[in-house]
Amino acid sequence: MCHRMRTQDSIAGRLPRVTESALLKACVLLLVSLWIYSPVHDADWLWDDDYLLTNNPVVQSPDGLASLWIAPATADYFPLTMSTLWLLWKFFGPDPAGYHTISTLLHALSAVMLWNLLRLMRLRGAWLAALLFAVHPLCVESVAWISELKNTISLPLFLAAASCWVLHREKPALATYLATLAFFILAMLAKSSSVMFPVAILLHTWWRQHRITPRDIAASAPFFLVSLLLGLVTLHFQLDRAIGDEPIPIGGPASRLAIAGTAILFYLSKIVWPHSLLPTYPQWAMNPPAVLDFLPWLVILGAFAFMWANRNSWGRDAIMAFGFFIIMLAPVLGFIPMSFMRVSWVADHFVHIPVISMFAWIGAGAARLVASRREPVASLLRTAVAVVVAALTVTSHSYAAVWLNEDTLWSHTLEHHNDSWQAHNRLGARKFNRGDTTAALIHFREAVRLRPDLAETQNNLGSATLAQKDTKNAIRHFKEAYRLSPDIISIRENLARALLLDGQPAEAGAIYAELAREYPDNAAFLCNLGVALFRSGDRKQAIACFQKALEINPTLEDARANLQHALQESAAPVTP
Repeated sequence: MCHRMRTQDSIAGRLPRVTESALLKACVLLLVSLWIYSPVHDADWLWDDDYLLTNNPVVQSPDGLASLWIAPATADYFPLTMSTLWLLWKFFGPDPAGYHTISTLLHALSAVMLWNLLRLMRLRGAWLAALLFAVHPLCVESVAWISELKNTISLPLFLAAASCWVLHREKPALATYLATLAFFILAMLAKSSSVMFPVAILLHTWWRQHRITPRDIAASAPFFLVSLLLGLVTLHFQLDRAIGDEPIPIGGPASRLAIAGTAILFYLSKIVWPHSLLPTYPQWAMNPPAVLDFLPWLVILGAFAFMWANRNSWGRDAIMAFGFFIIMLAPVLGFIPMSFMRVSWVADHFVHIPVISMFAWIGAGAARLVASRREPVASLLRTAVAVVVAALTVTSHSYAAVWLNEDTLWSHTLEHHNDSWQAHNRLGARKFNRGDTTAALIHFREAVRLRPDLAETQNNLGSATLAQKDTKNAIRHFKEAYRLSPDIISIRENLARALLLDGQPAEAGAIYAELAREYPDNAAFLCNLGVALFRSGDRKQAIACFQKALEINPTLEDARANLQHALQESAAPVTP
């Protein structure tokens, strides 16, 4: 009796300590995340944050929630992410600090959930793997850039689906199966980067039981159906809206295969040595590819062959880790064109989900190595691990500060990659908006030199050139931009304005007339058409345009002033 009570006391005494230890480790993951991303708490909006949120009237509309699901106007179909942004706008409005806080907390939550998933999988070093994820610089882009809230929202849902699947495989039940499917659907609705989840669960099945049966394939079928349907929706949005007619210079199948192999090794190198991380990396010239450009695939296939030969020992875990990494990375390797690939073939935010398997493998390997060594070697190894984690933490904190505003972000990019047309284009726009036209011209000219085939770069150079009153060259750039993207309204407006300033009112009037026909409710187009007609000598039609513009928008002061001036000129006696 006494012996039994002591045993119960011992068990009861251990449970609080285990709970406190788990709570302490979770707090460490939270606190280290908060410290790393403290530099961006008050950071500005960046890059395409305006398109996603600050200049998105649907997200800001009180009744815009339904359209985000049914008829989104965005370039991608991420309705859960957009609905979250719609809700966050109600709380934080245009203040980016709240969004940064939410992103950081979601990152810390993902680290805790990764730790839990790896514990469910009975992997050694689970907490170390979660800590590596929390502090690694490759995660900075996804957390520090508000536009990538879709990453920090989707990953916890992905990890929840994975955890439910592991529980289901341990003890099959309808509840855990349906929970897995539900979390997977939510992850896909947040961001389609989870699309390869069905393949990943089959890989996990093989890793767990050394084989895949027809029953396993049948169990994965609903997941493949969800991937197919939502994947096709994403593909449609990418090709039709995000890319459209814009050229993605990725080349044919051979070029894409070479780029994909190089990208895999590139990402692995950044996991091991996260040095010189950038928002846009140089695009490798592989169109057409050289024979040596396929060498990465020989390395990859050779490595997997070696793992497979040792699949009954350490190779099985390695295949699980590297296989998951490549499977989850496959959709963004370039086989399918993506709009971001007009800027770079690779991006840190592409690997936000894939890297978790590599951290799990590294964490398990480090834990196994330490456990296999006696003191004092084990202590030295633990110290080395602590030094590596500390170095990663400091590096991430430093890199997070780069994402403070567009000046710091693009200046950092150009320090390491001076041929980044996007960096020149964005930094030029920043300087142009501040009135520094001379500096803006330097960057816009570089952007056009690097990407003369983009309407965006041509249009920006035209705007800066026009600001310098060089109407001839401005018209040349606007015409090229119009040739490249004839459907962009702002380019047509800019060309018409330049023609008007260059003393070509008839040519400007033709463009304004076309815009007025296409958008009959746009008072500004009618007003500008009136100006072009007035300068062409057709005062009567000009007056009619000004009057109609005021009927549409009575508060348009330019139309009112122009109408008054035109009436006065028409009433004035004609000088012989």
